[in-house]
Amino acid sequence: MMSITVHKGIQLQLLAQRAVFWPAQAALFVADVHIGRPLSHQQHPGRVLINVLTRLSQLLEMTNARQLFFLGDLFHMRKQYLAEFIDPFTLWRHRYANVECTLVRGNHERAMGDPPGRCGLRCMNPGQRVEEVVLLHEPRQPFGFAMMGHLHPSMLVSSVRAAAVAAPCFIWHPNYLVLPAFEDVMPGRIVAQQPYEERAFIRESEVVACNP
Repeated sequence: MMSITVHKGIQLQLLAQRAVFWPAQAALFVADVHIGRPLSHQQHPGRVLINVLTRLSQLLEMTNARQLFFLGDLFHMRKQYLAEFIDPFTLWRHRYANVECTLVRGNHERAMGDPPGRCGLRCMNPGQRVEEVVLLHEPRQPFGFAMMGHLHPSMLVSSVRAAAVAAPCFIWHPNYLVLPAFEDVMPGRIVAQQPYEERAFIRESEVVACNP
């Protein structure tokens, strides 16, 4: 875990599980879960989904979050929401019925529509706020400070096994914080660093700050 201070003194925790926790709001944030993404024959979708739901459970229990925000692209399906993914998610949602779950619509939700009501999600358009923080999926210039996903950001870091490997990373700036993709079966994208940005990458079970 790594703590950072952002807009107007807000304290956030960057978690190695590819999530952000806001203690003052008891709120957990993840982006780009992509449940149901087509995978190679070596990756069984059912096992991937179990892994995703287990990781979400561990985060909720570790943080005691009362709110969970999905910053877009929770599901990844082409034409319709499939029961083989919706049903296990619904069972998981019932287990955490005391946690308010909100989905900020991303590009996949625009294409598919909102998930079925039995998923127990409050769905909202990007641009809504929690206190001083604007919730987005795709990057855009907000009025204030925003949390967002979509980029699946990674950066090259040195490794004992190779000259450099791509590691998922958090990117923050006076105006925004970009989360790494919560899904861990697809590689992220190497994102060029912009002025005034800071970064921290995930290495095994730790978040590592990096100097510009």
